[in-house]
Amino acid sequence: MRRKFFIFLSLISLGLLLFIPNSSSAAKEVITTGMAPLLGNQAQARNQALSQALRNAVEQGVGTLIDSNTMVQNYQLISDKIYSQASGYVTNYQILSEGLSPDGQMYNVTIKASVSTESIKNDLRAIGILKQQVGNPRFMAIYLPQTKSSAYRHSRAVVAAEQAINGVFARKGFVVLDRMFVDNVYNEIEQAGRIDIDMDDLSALALKYRADLLLVYDVHVGVKQGGQSKYFGGVMVEIDLRAVAPATADLIAQKHGDVYVRTAKMAGNYYEDMMAAQAADKVGKAVAEALVGDVLAYFERQVHGGARFDIWFRNFSEGETYTIYDILQNIPGVKDINVRQQSPGNFQVDVNYQGKKFDFQRQLYQTMQQRGIAFETQQAKGNRFLFFKAGTNNPFLEK
Repeated sequence: MRRKFFIFLSLISLGLLLFIPNSSSAAKEVITTGMAPLLGNQAQARNQALSQALRNAVEQGVGTLIDSNTMVQNYQLISDKIYSQASGYVTNYQILSEGLSPDGQMYNVTIKASVSTESIKNDLRAIGILKQQVGNPRFMAIYLPQTKSSAYRHSRAVVAAEQAINGVFARKGFVVLDRMFVDNVYNEIEQAGRIDIDMDDLSALALKYRADLLLVYDVHVGVKQGGQSKYFGGVMVEIDLRAVAPATADLIAQKHGDVYVRTAKMAGNYYEDMMAAQAADKVGKAVAEALVGDVLAYFERQVHGGARFDIWFRNFSEGETYTIYDILQNIPGVKDINVRQQSPGNFQVDVNYQGKKFDFQRQLYQTMQQRGIAFETQQAKGNRFLFFKAGTNNPFLEK
C-alpha cells in the first residue's frame, strides 16, 4: 500500500531552441599538403602522405577554435583525442595533386578538404579544452519572482531548485559565489523596498560582487486538489531560468521546464512540499543542463570574437562623433563596431573587442585626449562606458 502513495509520474517538457548550423558555419575548407618518405614502397608512402594531409587539415580546424598557447599546452591530449582520428572530422576531400618530390625521396599529396569544425568543437568541449580556455567564470543564482503566484523564496521547492541549478553549473567548472554575497543581493533589494527589480540594476549588484554570470530563476508550484481519483492528486512545478551577462545586462539564453508529480491526497502539506521539492530538483537540473551549453558557447565566443562593450557618447558635435568612430576603428583588438543610435548630441555604439577591458579603456581614453576631444565620464557599469562632452551638463545623472 505504501508504494501506491509514493509512486510518481514525471513528465518533463523543456522549451529548447534548436540551432542547425549551415555548412558555412559548421565546416571549414582548407588546402594542405602531406608528405611521407618513399622508402621503396610508393603505395604505402602515398597512404601516409594522405593521412598526414588529413591531419594537417584538422589541425587547421582546431586552430580556428582555440589559441596557440592552449594548443601547445594540451598538444598530447589533442593529438590523442582529435588528431589520431583526423579522417572522422573531414567530411569530404579532393586530391589536387600528388607525386614524388623533385629529389625522389618524398611522396607529396595536396588536398582540398572540408573539415567539420562543429564536430571538433563538441569533442574539444568533451575533453575540457574549450572550458580550460574560457576559465572558471564566477556566478550567482538569484530568485526573482515574476508573478504573484510564484513560490515563496524560502520554500522547499525554491531551495531545491537553487541547489540543483548551482550543482549543474559547478560540475561544469563554474565557480559558485559565496552564499553571503547572494544574501547581500537579496538584502539590498529588500532594503530598497523593491517589489521587483530590472535587469540593469540586478546586473549592477552582481558586478558589485564580481560575478561573471548571473542566473535568474522563477518557480511556480501548483497543487491539484480535485480530480476523479479518491487517493491521488498531483503537484506541478515550473521553472524559468535565464542566463544574463552582468557586464552588459544582455540575455545569453533562457530555458523553461515543468514536471508533474502524482501525490497522495490525504498525506498532508508536508508530504506535498517534499514531493514539490523532489520535482523542483529534477526540473531544475534539466533546465540547467539545457542552458549550460549556451552559456559555455557565449564565453567561448568572447574568447574568439571578443567581448561586447556598450558605449554612449552624449553632447558631442557631429564632427567629433566621426572622429570618435575613427578612433574606435583603429584600436588594436577591435573586431567589429555597430552603431546603435546616431542623433544630434547622442551617439551609441556596440564594440566587440578581443583583449582586456582595461587595455581597451586605456587606449580609448588616451587617443581621445590626443585627438583633442575634451570629455568627462560617468562611472561605468561592467562593459558600459558613458562619456559626455566636458563643460556640458552630465546627461547620465538621475533627475
